[in-house]
Amino acid sequence: MAQPPVEACIFDLDGTVYLGDAVIHGAVAAIERLRQTGIPVLFFSNNPTKNPLAYHTKLTSMGFMVSVEQILTSAIVMRDWLLTQPKIPTVFPIAEPALWSLLHDAGIRTSTNPADIDYVLASFDRTFDYPKLQIAFDAVRAGATLIATNPDKYCPVPGGGEPDCAALIAAIEACTDTTLAFTAGKPSDLAAQTAAARLGVPIERCLMIGDRLETDIGMGLSGMQTALVMTGATTPAVLSTWQGHRPDAVYPSVVECVKAVLV
Repeated sequence: MAQPPVEACIFDLDGTVYLGDAVIHGAVAAIERLRQTGIPVLFFSNNPTKNPLAYHTKLTSMGFMVSVEQILTSAIVMRDWLLTQPKIPTVFPIAEPALWSLLHDAGIRTSTNPADIDYVLASFDRTFDYPKLQIAFDAVRAGATLIATNPDKYCPVPGGGEPDCAALIAAIEACTDTTLAFTAGKPSDLAAQTAAARLGVPIERCLMIGDRLETDIGMGLSGMQTALVMTGATTPAVLSTWQGHRPDAVYPSVVECVKAVLV
């Protein structure tokens, strides 16, 4: 069955439009061509340690024409979901300062008192320690629900990677005998719905472009079209043995992907 025409593009960041502090060659011009043709664009990162303003500063310094409203993160998706609850919950974020600030600015109450906590929110936290695990343990045993910003096993960095949110989720699940309720970031249905709503385009007419099979290409499970670019985490060897959801298309880089969209 033929895919419906692409009416909006969602771009992953690191590994897709830039690598560390280096922009992918031709990415700025390619995405500008999309913008000039009227195709709406969104940038979506699962990394919750930076707020949209920080990503905006980085992208504009590289030459991308982008507004803060065109940047979405797993932390923003989670914040918006918490605000839709009938009673604004009390949250214990296992997180770095950007996520704490995001919740506080939205009027979401945070607490380290296990008896007060409705949700233990696991996130990418490079300051994770035993006292935080103890609070999470006590809160879950008192009835709190375990949720998470993103499911990533590791965060790519130059020369390797850093343990990401999945490691924290596993630690809490292991000691509490509980199961994670949901994650907000890619590839969740909530992430797909949030991105499509922000673009004002049906999910099936959105194209998710990224370099990671588990998260970016996994968005296809929610009905999005997906394109894998080979400039980041996925190698040809990894792709050849991948047993999960397959990308609709594979391109050397975002430049070739945009060319195909504009044909």
